[in-house]
Amino acid sequence: MSITQVTVFGGSGFVGRAIVRALAQRGYLVRVASRRVGLAEPVKTTGDVGQVMLMQANLRNPASVARAIAGSQAVVNAAGVAVQRGRQTYQAVHADGARTIAEAARAAGVQRLIHVSGIGADNRSSSNSYIKSKVAAEDAVITGFDSATILRPSVVFGPNDVLFNRMAAIAAKAPFVPVVGDGSARVQPVFVGDVGEAAAAVLARPGTAKSVFELGGPRVYSYRELATLVLLEIDREKRIVGVPAGLMKLAGFLAQQIARLGLVPPITADQVELMRHDTIVRPGAQSLATLGIQPTAAEAILPTYLDRFRLGGRYNQHAPA
Repeated sequence: MSITQVTVFGGSGFVGRAIVRALAQRGYLVRVASRRVGLAEPVKTTGDVGQVMLMQANLRNPASVARAIAGSQAVVNAAGVAVQRGRQTYQAVHADGARTIAEAARAAGVQRLIHVSGIGADNRSSSNSYIKSKVAAEDAVITGFDSATILRPSVVFGPNDVLFNRMAAIAAKAPFVPVVGDGSARVQPVFVGDVGEAAAAVLARPGTAKSVFELGGPRVYSYRELATLVLLEIDREKRIVGVPAGLMKLAGFLAQQIARLGLVPPITADQVELMRHDTIVRPGAQSLATLGIQPTAAEAILPTYLDRFRLGGRYNQHAPA
């Protein structure tokens, strides 16, 4: 049976929207399963009229997950949370949610399941609660749907990303740009559009079942080099200062407390811990190149959305060309 309809969980999120767009461009009917359908309305514009449909589903409610999957031949799980709030915890969304989706997909006779995870999600020795939930999610997916394909992107960038927008906002207002420790940890930022293309490419290739792909951009940077790149893009001259990881984690922990008020903390202790370690594609891993995708350089995309942080904005005559 050919695949004509795909259900995407987390399809209204940053990565999910790119996946929905890539699938719609290839002619699939896409059902976006969202906990809050009203907030997902904009994603319908990623396809033709009637091509992208919205359906309410809560990962904590197995019956709603099953309804969202019914009739689809493939499922993509791009659901995730960066900050824990109330019942939207790492365990509930990442681990338990992945298990619910995998079991429902198997019960519905779905042909393909694609799970979006992250580089480092196989690190079973990690004490980071975010990473531990990602490890548990992958285990749950493989147990529940043994032919699943797992995508592990590095830090994902693009309009509305966390990393570059946060760096630029700090650089625009603060007297210096902080990096964790000495800023030497390495990262391989991958463009959100390339992650979407990877999901679509995997779906089109039956041979990619039971496989893991690590997705990274064309260049590896240290976090100090990323800070330098951001300063260049927004035409600012600021010092880059290394801050002890312990101090940054304390600040992140305190910032997390505002999440209880419904606000988004500028950084969390888990995010600080992630920035202490390399997040790069391992040698020999299946990657974007395996799928025939040329990774997009950060330098080609950053000017399209960091311009608002420049003095004078996009048309500042001193801004980089």
